[in-house]
Amino acid sequence: MTEKLRTILLPAVFLGFWAVLLMLFFLLPDKDYSETEKRYLAAAPEMTASGLLDGTVQEALEDYTADQFPGRNLFTGISAYNDLLWGRNAAQDYYHCDGGYLIAAPKQVGDATFLSNLALFDAFAAQTGLPATLIAVPEAGAVLEDLLPAGYLDYRDGELIQTAKDTLRNITVLDVTDTLKSGNETAPVYYHTDHHLTAWGNYLVYRDYLTAQGRTPGTENDFTVTSYGGFYGTAWSGSGYWLTPADTVELWDRGTEVTVTISDAGNEDVVAASLFFLDHLAELDKYPVYLDGNHGLVKIENPASDGGTLLVVRDSYAHCLSTFLAGDYAEIYLIDLRYYRGCASQLAADCGADELLFLYGMENLRTDTNAAWLY
Repeated sequence: MTEKLRTILLPAVFLGFWAVLLMLFFLLPDKDYSETEKRYLAAAPEMTASGLLDGTVQEALEDYTADQFPGRNLFTGISAYNDLLWGRNAAQDYYHCDGGYLIAAPKQVGDATFLSNLALFDAFAAQTGLPATLIAVPEAGAVLEDLLPAGYLDYRDGELIQTAKDTLRNITVLDVTDTLKSGNETAPVYYHTDHHLTAWGNYLVYRDYLTAQGRTPGTENDFTVTSYGGFYGTAWSGSGYWLTPADTVELWDRGTEVTVTISDAGNEDVVAASLFFLDHLAELDKYPVYLDGNHGLVKIENPASDGGTLLVVRDSYAHCLSTFLAGDYAEIYLIDLRYYRGCASQLAADCGADELLFLYGMENLRTDTNAAWLY
C-alpha cells in the first residue's frame, strides 16, 4: 500500500465506520430496557423552548444518545478492560479482583445518613418494645480484602458496626463479619458478579441469628440444594467486565409449606405457595428468584410452626435469608421502606410481632434515606 493510498484509505475507513454507526442510530428502534445493565434506558426528550433555554433538553439528549447508541455494550466493555490494562482498576466503581470477583468500591460518603438511620431504628425499637436485632451485612470488600487490587479504598464496615454497638440502646447488634470470613474458606459467601450473599452465606447468617435468639437452627442436612447456573448480578451489569464467568444460584429448600403474600401500594396482592419464584431463573439476574425481588410488604405464613411472629425491616439482603427463616416462624412480615408507605408501628402492633430484625447491607445503611417512613 502506497503512502498516498494509506493517507486516503485510513480516514475513509474511520469516517465510514462512524457513518454506519450514525445511520444505525437513526434506523434502529429505541430500546426501553437493558437487561444487561438492569435499568431502563433514556427516551428521546421532548423539544420545548423552555427546555432548550434552561439546558434540560440538552442534558436529556446527551443521556438519550449515550443510552441508545449502537454497540453501547461493546464500547462499555472495551472501556472497562482498557482501564484494567492501564492500571486504573482501583479507580473504578467496581474492582476487578482475584478469583474472578467483581467487588463494588466503597461509597465515599459521610456518616450523617448512617447515624440518622441508627437513631430512627433505635427509636422505633423502643416504641414497639420488641426485642430487636440489627444485622448490617458487611460489603464484600470488607470480608474478601485479600482479593482486592492494589490501591483500593478502605472499607469502614468494622468501624461502623462498632459505632452501631456503641450507639444503639434498644437494639442488639449482631456482627456476622467473622462468620462470613471463616465460612468463605468452605464455599463462597458472596457472589462473584453480585453484591449479595450467596445462599451459603445466608445460611451462615441464619444460623448465627437463630442461635442468638436462643433457637436451634436447621442443619445443612435439613435442606435440599438445587443449583442453577448463568447468574449475572448487578456488579457484572455495572462494571462492563462482560467476560467474567457467570455465578450459580442455589435454592436451599427445607420442604416448608408456606403461603407468601406480596403487597405493593396500588396493586392487587400476589399470593404464592412457594418461597421461590422460578420464572426469574430464565433471566440474567436470577436473584429475584427469592421472594420475587423487591416489594413493599411480604408476608410469609408457616402454619406448621409455633415459632411466633418476626417483623423484618430490610433491604434486598433479606430476600434469600427469609427463605431460611421461614421454617422457624409461624409468620414473617418483611417491610422494605423504599417501597412501603404504610404505618410500620401500626403493622408491628396489628401482626402481633414477637421479634424485630433490622437487616441491611452496609452500603444501603450508609446511603438510604427511607428510614423516615417508619413513622
